[in-house]
This record gives sequence, structure tokens and C-alpha cells, in this order.
Amino acid sequence: MKKYLPMLRRLFWAACKLVPFWIGLYCYYPAFTVQEGHIYPFLDALYAAIKLYSGSTDGSVPVGGLLQLARFWALFVSLSLLVRVFNKMHDLVNWGKLLNPNATVVYGDSCYADYTFESLEPRSRIRGEGRWIAGAARYLLMFSSDAENLAFYSRHCEELRGKRVYIMLDGIARQSIEDPMVTVFSLAENCARQYWKDYPVLKSEKIAILGFDELGQNLLLYGLQMNLIDPAQHFEYHIYGSAAEFCREHTELDKMDPDEIFFHKSGEYQYAQMAAFDRIILCGGDKGGGAAEISRLLAAAPLHCPIHVYAPSRDIMTSLFGGERLVCFGSAKQAARAEVIFNEEALQAARRQHAFYVSQYGGVPWEKLDAFKRYSNVSSCDYLPTLTRLLAEGMPVEQAAELEHIRWNRYHYLHNWKYGPETDSAKRIHKCLVPFADLSEEEKRKDIEAIQSKL
Repeated sequence: MKKYLPMLRRLFWAACKLVPFWIGLYCYYPAFTVQEGHIYPFLDALYAAIKLYSGSTDGSVPVGGLLQLARFWALFVSLSLLVRVFNKMHDLVNWGKLLNPNATVVYGDSCYADYTFESLEPRSRIRGEGRWIAGAARYLLMFSSDAENLAFYSRHCEELRGKRVYIMLDGIARQSIEDPMVTVFSLAENCARQYWKDYPVLKSEKIAILGFDELGQNLLLYGLQMNLIDPAQHFEYHIYGSAAEFCREHTELDKMDPDEIFFHKSGEYQYAQMAAFDRIILCGGDKGGGAAEISRLLAAAPLHCPIHVYAPSRDIMTSLFGGERLVCFGSAKQAARAEVIFNEEALQAARRQHAFYVSQYGGVPWEKLDAFKRYSNVSSCDYLPTLTRLLAEGMPVEQAAELEHIRWNRYHYLHNWKYGPETDSAKRIHKCLVPFADLSEEEKRKDIEAIQSKL
């Protein structure tokens, strides 16, 4: 019986759509039969019954309650048919977009999904709107919570197999996803990566990060990997916020030489202490990022020290405090841009870098790399703009190779790798986790050649 239910349901709805027609025929035919001037009363009644679907009635017949009901019923049926026609036309437009090799379907109810959709090329963007759309090159899942995104992926994992899938998740690290076709991203991570690109360091700094939520954590992680300008530098990162869980997750934070990280356990800070910093980053979390807090920091910090504030609505803050000392970053519209989420430029550079290494020293192709090594290459390419600037300023290639080795060490330490005389990836042990000077001549040559290949 169950297999006939869909057919019975379709028949029922078809019958409902024809009810106004039969009522019209029932009301008009007897009236037209007795009226003069109707040579073919049945055909006239047929025409009048069909006219009900346009919302009009025949003026020669009084409109009673039954005919009025049929009229409005028919009008409702016509409107529903128009909606279906409009949807079919919309589907036809989407089908045309699916022919684009960059066709991207965006699913999700978060406001960030709207920003991402608007940043996509109009000829390639499609809004999912609750319906599954097959045949796209890329799928973006941007619901309001991790649970919703994972539930959607679970429901459609078969259809998504072999497709480029981007999932917005706050609680899952992208390095833990082994499927090379699936990319996990968070807006806090995007914002942190973009921050250090937009506001790079030019000399050793003493940096305060106020508030250590997800954004603050990513600012520290990416700062440690991207703020490398001299082997003899000495950066200080002072963290004000709850960091106990972060420290449990990252066990090798004491290996960030020549830089230092100071975790102020209470998370509280005195405004007078802010005078000691070269850069203050207020990213919310424990202390918030309200106007009153910004006002106090501006009063306490020295004039040379900019206050960097995570402010998705930057126009409000700059209109209140001006843009001379207050540096607003983290616009939601910027962090959710498609080009930032896809990160295609860095991924392509990472592929080229790995291809060079394989051609010179052997190894597995990109598609067979585990997630940790893929994103080690991406981390290297994130650092490349800084390295390029330093080389253009006259830094010797050997020194640039040393900085790249420090970054490589830090990437491994931040994922809890340790030094050992023999490399064992399963145990997260690597024999090259030593200072550059202690590397063998062969390993030094590899690092220098890798730098030269990027020039």
C-alpha cells in the first residue's frame, strides 16, 4: 500500500485543483440553459468555469456563496501554479549556472552565508534554500551552529562525495579532516590569518591580546607562525584571558624561541600595564570589546601604541573614537568573503611547493598527503608574503631559510610534535625539530633550495 501513497497523494491534489471548475460548471450550465443568447450553453458554461481561475465571473449569473467560494478557490490554485512556474524558471536559471565550472551552492541560515553569497561571481552562485541541488563544483555549508552543518553533511554525504565541500565549524580543527575534498573553516581563523597579513610586524614587539576566546587563540597561533622577521628577534605575547584549555591542547608552547608567551592566569589586567606594550589587540571574550573598555585603553596606552579592536561594525567605533589610534579589524563581510574561505591562492602555492619538493627529493603526491602535511605547506605559503618582503629588503637567502625552518618547527610544536633522533610520524616525533644551526648540511641545503624555488 505504501508504494501507492505518492500516486494517491498526487491524484488527491489534482482533484482539489479541479473542484472550482466543477462547481463553476454546476452553477453556470443550468443558468445558461434557461438564458436567451446561449446557443451552446455547455460550451459557454465550460468557458465561464475556466475563467474562474483568472478570478472573474460571468456577469449574467448572480454570484452566490458557492460560486464565490469556487472563484477564490480557483484564484488560489492559479497563484500556486504561478509560484510553481516561477520556481521552475528559477531552477532553469540555476541549471544554466551549474554549467559554470566554478558553480557554487551556498546552504545555511547564518548572516555570514549572505555575505559569502554576495561575494561570489553572480554567474556561478546558487542559494540552496532547503533544496538539494546536484551538479555544482563546490558546496558551502554555513548554518548557524556546528551541529546543523554536520547534520546537513551527514544527510547528504553520498551526494557530496567527490565534491569540493567547505564547512563552517568552530569546534573542529581543519588539520583533523583527512578528506582532501573537505575543507573546514571558521570565521575566527579567517579573521586571524587576515589580520597579520593586513597589519604585519616590522620589528620585535611586545603584544597584548586581551580576551582569549577562539579569535584570540587563532591570533596567537597565526602570529607565532607569521611574525618571523629576524632569527634574533624577541617578541613577547601577553595573553589576558582563560587559557587553561588552550595550554592543555598545546603542550609545546615553551618551544617558541626566540619569542616568549606569557599567560596571565587571572585574565585581568591593570590599565597602567598597557603603557608597556607596542600593540594591544582587544578581541572580546572575557573582557568584552565595548566602547567603555576602548575609551579606558585609549586613555591608558601611550600615544605611539595603536589599539587594535575586533569590530565587525567598524563604522560605529571609528565614528566614536576616530581612526588615528583605533584600528578596527574583523569585518564580518571581509572574513566571510568567498576568496578568503576558498583560500585558493595559498592552496595552489602549497601544491606547487609540494610538487617541487617531490620532484627534488621524492615523496607522495598532494592528493595522498595527510591533512597535517597539507596544511604545513599552506602555513608556509601564508608566511610567504613576509618572506618575500624580507628578501626584497636584502635579507640573505640562508637567513630566510633559517626563518622558514623556525616557522616549520613552530607549526610542528603547535601540533604537539617533539624532537627525537629518529622520525616517527605516528608518535609525532621528528629528528629535524632542532635549531637551524644544528641541521645537517643536506637539510640546510633543502631549506635553501626551497626558498630559492619560491623566488
